[in-house]
Amino acid sequence: MLVFLLSLVVSARASDQCGTAYQDATYALEHTEKALQANNIEHLKQYSRRAIEAMEKVYMDTEKCACTEANNSSYDVLEYLKKSLEKEKFEVSRYYVKSALTSTKAILISLDLCNEPDPTYDLVVDENNLITQEQELLAQQQALLKKQKALEAQLKAQKELQAKINREKEIKLAEQKKIKFEAETNLLELENVINRFIRIMDCGNSEPVSENYSRTLEELEVESINATKAYYTQKARDMADQLIMVLADCN
Repeated sequence: MLVFLLSLVVSARASDQCGTAYQDATYALEHTEKALQANNIEHLKQYSRRAIEAMEKVYMDTEKCACTEANNSSYDVLEYLKKSLEKEKFEVSRYYVKSALTSTKAILISLDLCNEPDPTYDLVVDENNLITQEQELLAQQQALLKKQKALEAQLKAQKELQAKINREKEIKLAEQKKIKFEAETNLLELENVINRFIRIMDCGNSEPVSENYSRTLEELEVESINATKAYYTQKARDMADQLIMVLADCN
């Protein structure tokens, strides 16, 4: 009996910690949503820091109350938010905040299951009614098992969706890398041709045509293929405009 009562006390404390984690996860969700709605990187990072403070509490409490799925997801959220603070480009930082928001929602789903009251709390130790109590406990366990299976199916669907998104991103990035290589190679050739032409025309007082058209992988990741094409197209136009201006002043 003493062991049974002690187990109830431990379970109650763990449940309280999971309840506190749910409240902190809600705060983290609110701050993350505000960060995602920010229109500049300063405000985005300000709300990201607040979300990190709340999520650190979630991480510690879910570890104590043994809510494994929520604990794992809270670790992922902290990693995403810390990366958002490290980035200097708004769109790149915002990308990690968006990933953090998805994982934060998964935490709340996991905590819903972990915060279900332990069926043993309602169990009244009565030797004359043990059979009825056992049946009630079994029914509650079956209901929890059903809900757990539904949660596992939902998490599986989320993981499959994330895997699909990652595959599509890899395909998109591969296409952008190809465009980047071919476009930058041809722009370099165009720059050399233009400058040779300027020298032939003896425009000695004119500055050579020069354009910074290199693109980083981080910049490619946060834009569409059409945006990448448009960027290099504009760089080619800029070079042509520079040539026209040089030739206009060339005697």
